[in-house]
Amino acid sequence: MQRGSPSEKPIAAADGLSGQRERMWGWAAAALGVAVGLGSAAIGIFVEGANAFQSSPYPPFFTIRRILVYDVILGVVVVVGAAFGVAAIVLARRSRFPRTDAMGAALSGTVLMVLGSALLFTRLIAVVRGE
Repeated sequence: MQRGSPSEKPIAAADGLSGQRERMWGWAAAALGVAVGLGSAAIGIFVEGANAFQSSPYPPFFTIRRILVYDVILGVVVVVGAAFGVAAIVLARRSRFPRTDAMGAALSGTVLMVLGSALLFTRLIAVVRGE
């Protein structure tokens, strides 16, 4: 039984990779994660009025039953993460280093979507519990 068409041929394991670009994507994903974490904390403190020194499962403004600036910003973070996911698909087909660039964009998108959605989910739980 023949697999694939006669014109298909596997590529080498190192094809489509770039060490320099891998480092660039790694630092970019790390910087995005830090920016989202610090940015969400800054918005919570300076815009929503959270106390930076209060210790509890979540800040009191999480229980407010209306759309906050914090929610909108986290929604934008999730959408930007999804855009990185779409970019990963495009880069897998169009990039000069498809394996590296697709993985880097997928990593960046995953970092943003996980951070944004985890914080939004925590806020949803706080609103439902109403404490």
